[in-house]
Amino acid sequence: MTAPRILVIGVEQRTGVLAREALQCSHFDVRAMSGFFSEAQLATQIKAPGRPALVVEGSGQWDRVFPALHLRGIDGDTVVKGERVPLLVISASISSLEKARALDAGVDDVLSQPYEQEELISRVKAILRRARPHRSVDIITYKNISLDPRRHLVFINNRPLRLVLTEFRLLQFFMTHADFVYSRQHILDAVWGEDRYLDERTVNTYVRRLRNKLEAASADVEFVSVRGVGYMFL
Repeated sequence: MTAPRILVIGVEQRTGVLAREALQCSHFDVRAMSGFFSEAQLATQIKAPGRPALVVEGSGQWDRVFPALHLRGIDGDTVVKGERVPLLVISASISSLEKARALDAGVDDVLSQPYEQEELISRVKAILRRARPHRSVDIITYKNISLDPRRHLVFINNRPLRLVLTEFRLLQFFMTHADFVYSRQHILDAVWGEDRYLDERTVNTYVRRLRNKLEAASADVEFVSVRGVGYMFL
C-alpha cells in the first residue's frame, strides 16, 4: 500500500522541522515547502496526481493556505471545485480565540505545541480516515438537497453549495439519519471519529455554520436543538 502523501509547510521553522521528522519516522510520504511561498507554488503542490492527502501548516499562515486547499482540485488540466485537501495547523503560539476562528472557518484540526509525537500521528491518521471517499456512489437526496458522496458535491434546487469537508460529512450524516434525535457525542463519533481530540461544543459550531449555509441557499430543512440531548434534522 502506498503511504499517504503529506505536504508540510514552514520547514524553515522549528514547528515545520519537528512535524516533518515525526511524519517521516512514521513512514508517510512527506513533501516539504517553505513558508515563503507564492500562490502559484502552493497551487502546483496540490495538483493531481501528486496532490497530498493532507497539508500540515506550521508557518503561521493557515488563513492564507486554507482557501487555496479548499477550492482547488485538479482533474487533468481542469480546476475542479469541491475537491478538498484537509488541513492540520500546528502552532506554538496560537491563542484560544485564533484556534476557534480556524476551526470555525473549516480547518480540520489545530495542534498546539508542545505535543507528543504520538499525538501528532494520531491526529493525522484520524484526519486521513475522515477524508477517505465513501464507497457508496449513490446520490443521496432529502427534500430539495442532493449530495454526491463520490465527488463531494452538494446541490440545493440544482444549484451547487460550497461546503468544507467537515460540513459535508455532517450534512451527509444528517441526511441519512433524518427525523431522529442524536446526542452530540454520537454525532462527534460518527462524523469526527472516536479518536478525535474535540469536545461537544465543536458540534454546536459546525451545526450553526451548516444551518446558516443551508438557510442562505433556501434548503427546505430544519435543525431542531433538543435541550440537554442533541440535534434532530427535519
